[in-house]
Amino acid sequence: MSGWNGLKPITSRVVSDAAQGTPGRSILVVEDEVLICLLIETILMDAEYQVIIANSVADALNIVDAAPLGAAILDLNVKGEKVFPVAEKLAAASIPFIFATGGGGAEIVGFPNAPWIAKPFRENELLEAIDRLTAGSSA
Repeated sequence: MSGWNGLKPITSRVVSDAAQGTPGRSILVVEDEVLICLLIETILMDAEYQVIIANSVADALNIVDAAPLGAAILDLNVKGEKVFPVAEKLAAASIPFIFATGGGGAEIVGFPNAPWIAKPFRENELLEAIDRLTAGSSA
């Protein structure tokens, strides 16, 4: 078992198909901490977003190529790897994203205007940030 007290590791998956076919409601969550991931999933699913989970940079890059996305939430450090390649790919595809970090915005290199949210965050802070990102793409 990993260090998650018996919880199985996250694998990349679609968590909810409630918004299937609605790209503006489809959110990629790149996060390797299981409890934070579960919190984000719950918040977004309660707000009727489709949630697609990636727990590694490699998985996230594959998902960006394969899935229609409305926005993304990017943990800055995923399994010891910076998430910047995912941010670059999202930016090139004009998919809005937000960084989630416990260390503050100073860690975000190469994306001076990118929005970020500090961990821990409140539910309303996350939803307001996602609503701003998806405002132009929601159905």
